[in-house]
Amino acid sequence: MTVKLIYLARRAATVAREDWPRTWKSHAVFASQFPVLEARIDWMRYCNRIDTGLPGISAAHDGVAVAASDSLAGLNGAGFTDADRAAIDADELRVFDMLTPNFTYYCKEQPILAGDPDEVAVFSFLARNPELSHEDFEVRWCGRHADIAGAAIKSLGTMTRYIHNRPLHDALPLFPFDGIAEAWFPSADEALRAFSGQELDPLRRDLAAFCDFGQSVVMLTGVCHRWPKT
Repeated sequence: MTVKLIYLARRAATVAREDWPRTWKSHAVFASQFPVLEARIDWMRYCNRIDTGLPGISAAHDGVAVAASDSLAGLNGAGFTDADRAAIDADELRVFDMLTPNFTYYCKEQPILAGDPDEVAVFSFLARNPELSHEDFEVRWCGRHADIAGAAIKSLGTMTRYIHNRPLHDALPLFPFDGIAEAWFPSADEALRAFSGQELDPLRRDLAAFCDFGQSVVMLTGVCHRWPKT
């Protein structure tokens, strides 16, 4: 089973938007000195926000990080000493507006369209309709909706990877999401054409039936750091 770490990041107040990708990457370089972490990660992508006037695309956050491992222990810092954790916390506050546990989700993935991460991703952090339980959301999202999404993606023909990520824990108080979708494309132009066209309308209409779009976050991003490098 593939387990994922996904977080929706905002930069620290002292970091300018134009400096954000470089500063964020420096955090990855800092964390790489802790072998207990890097040795357990299969792959990782830092995805920087791409600004666009497309309705429904958020500009409230700066980036999304996603990392994959074959075990939860490979992602959640198990094995860190207290001194290691303190050093990482200090560096996180240099880069982010708060410590990462406040905005990090641990998930298991459900591939709808299998493929490797590409150059551009649209991440959808989905909040359920408040009339539904989280269990009801999962049944709909991972069942009927997954079938609708698969058909729409096949009709589109330009998406290279589409994944449903199901949280392994309760929703975070500051970022209360019930599921995270990742849609990958070769370029920003392809992503914008897809999300402004009609092929994905069945997917969007079905999401509207059980998601609260006002509490959800959809963000267009481009890869600015990857591990391994190839």
